[in-house]
Formats: sequence, C-alpha cells, structure tokens
Amino acid sequence: MPQPPRPSRPRAHDRRRRGNYAILVAVSASSLLGMGAVAIDATYMSFVRAQSQALADIGAHAALVGLRETGDPATARDLAVSFVGANKLVGLDAIIDPDTDIDFGTWDFAARSFDSEDDASPNSVQVTVRKTDDSANGSYRTLLMGLFGEKHAEVSTTQPAIGALRSREIMVVQDVTGSFSDEIELAREADLAFLDYIAARDLPNDAIGMVTFVGAAEVYTPLSSVANESGAIRTQWELLDWCDRNYYPWNDPSSPYYYGGALVHKTDAPMMDCNTGSTGATYWYDSGTNQGSGLYTAVEKLLEDEATDPYALKVIVLVSDGAPACPGGGATCEATYRADGIEAADWAEENNISIFSVSFNETYSADQSAYMESLVRGYGAFYETPDPADLPAILEAIARSIPIALVD
Repeated sequence: MPQPPRPSRPRAHDRRRRGNYAILVAVSASSLLGMGAVAIDATYMSFVRAQSQALADIGAHAALVGLRETGDPATARDLAVSFVGANKLVGLDAIIDPDTDIDFGTWDFAARSFDSEDDASPNSVQVTVRKTDDSANGSYRTLLMGLFGEKHAEVSTTQPAIGALRSREIMVVQDVTGSFSDEIELAREADLAFLDYIAARDLPNDAIGMVTFVGAAEVYTPLSSVANESGAIRTQWELLDWCDRNYYPWNDPSSPYYYGGALVHKTDAPMMDCNTGSTGATYWYDSGTNQGSGLYTAVEKLLEDEATDPYALKVIVLVSDGAPACPGGGATCEATYRADGIEAADWAEENNISIFSVSFNETYSADQSAYMESLVRGYGAFYETPDPADLPAILEAIARSIPIALVD
C-alpha cells in the first residue's frame, strides 16, 4: 500500500527569514507607536494651546471692560485674573500672573502695534496664558509621549491676546425747542453726566461735541478733546438752555445779544434764537422740530478729515422730546422734516456712524416713539422715558454701552 507523502521539513534559511520578519515587525511596531504618540500629543498640544488662547481672549476682554468702566488699570488687572481663574485649563483652575502675563499700553491702530512702554494713559491690554515650567499653571502631562521619556510639555498662546479701546468721537444732538423749556435743566444734567462719565475714563483721543437744533441746527460745541478740554466743555454745557435762552446775556438789554423785542445780529452767539430772526440768510433760523437738521450737522462734523480720527468709533446721541413739527403745522413741511431725519440717519450708517436715540415722551405719543426709534443705526439703541429725571441715567448707560474691540 503506498504511503502518503511526508511533509518536508523547513529549511534552515526559511526559519532565519521568519525570525527576521519578527524583528522587522517589532521595530516597525515601535516606530508606528512612536509616530502615533507624537501625532496624538501634537493634537493634544493644539487643544491646550487653543484653550490657552480662548482664556487669554477672555482675560483681555474682561480687562478692557474694567478699564472702560473704571479707568483704573489695577481694577482691570484684577478682573482679568478673576475671569481667567473662573475657567479650567487642562482640567485644572487656570491661573495668570498679574505681573508677568498682563501688560497695559497703547495700541496704534494704523501700525497695528502694541507699545507696553507707553502706559501712562493706556487704551489696550495684552494677556498671555501659559502652561510652562516657570508659569503659575506649570507644564502639562503628555498623553503618550511619557512612554518615550517626555512626560511633560510646555505650551503658550499662539500670540498674546490684545484688546484695545478705540477712541470715541461723539456728537450729542440736543433738542432745544420750546417744548423742552420745563425739562431742559434735567436734559442739561443728563448731558453733563454723559460728559463726566466719558472724561472720568481718561482714554486717549476721545472727543466730544454738541449740536443743538430746533427747525434748523448749529454746532454748540465743536468736536473737542475730552482729555484736554473737558473743563471748558463742561463750563459751556452748564449754560445750555432752550432756544429762548432766558439767562444772561440774552436777558440783559445792555448786551449786544439781547433780543427782548429787538432783532439783533446773532452770528457770534453760541446758540440759536429760534423765536426771532432775520430774513438775512446768514442767521435765519426757523422754529419747529427737525431732528434731521441736527443729525446732518453732526454727521458733517464727524466726517471732517482734519478734525477726526479715521479709526475712532463715531457716535451720535440724539436727545429729543417730540416728533418732527413745523411752525404752524403743515403736512408737507412735516413730511419733509421726517424724510430729513431718515435720510440723515442713513447717511450716518453709510459712514459707520452709530446713532443712539433718546426720546423724552412725557404724555406718550406713539408717533414720536416710532419715529425716534426709526433713527437708531449701527450698534446704537433706543431709549424712552416719560420722566425727565431718568435722562442722566440713560445717557450714562449709553456711555457704558459704547463697545470695545479685540484687535489681535
């Protein structure tokens, strides 16, 4: 009976080849494991860095809010530390060193550069969040690189978070019509509270001015540096009155500006006289209420190249107590005044000028409310009250709401 074939025995060089493969597999596995560890930890490092960057942004934003609200870098620094510390970084409380990780200085918007040496009147803050051997957070543990001896790694934000407060150029557009005569004192207090709030923040290059209007408008205060001229602006605004101006020098017959029964030349007067005037085009002012005339004049002043900063946030604060109205009424005239306001507001928006609208609506007119709200533009907002005593608080709220910007 034939025997089945016997299996052949492996030759020696085949056994050696299998051994070589085992070595190659072992070496390859080690390399692949190392590459995988590097890839995983590189991804983890990116995650830690992204967390650090987000926390730096939070800190910079908090510091800017504090700087805007108080004008005090120490308070702003404490806010940055507090807001960052309220978050986790790689599972642990995040910590920044207020002395080494937070710098105040000035931001040059044209050059896009931060100068920490110029911190006498800072408008910006730079925040860095780190997990390094010398930082308060310490370095962080790697995920897999510890298998190859790299148990810890260091990471910092890709770049420090820089927040800057843009300078603000603000025109208050103040209604001084006769209907405001009983409340003008409180409107004046509101304007002064607004000025004082802006001045107290002591931010470089802020500027403020005022336009007054009835049926027409004129510049009451040119756009002026808050830092250098707030005292002079305040002195002038303390004299703000409704357009009949029942105070010196207009109630003194010996004054060249006296208007008690006589028409006089008003070109040098700091406010319009809306109830008397001349037929001469130079100083004729019609009465009535035309918010559009005030807005147009304010926009013109905010766009004058020689007087303004192209990087500033440009803002109009409109304060009025009525809907558009013409002397003696007249539907056509009032329609024109309404259109003037909308057109002026649209012109402001086209030039990145925001409008806050404040309506004093004592007896409540739905028409007035709707019209004043329709003039809001940009990041502006609408405020309304039947109580003139609320006006100072409203204008302070507007001052606090003018935004900030993270620039880097």
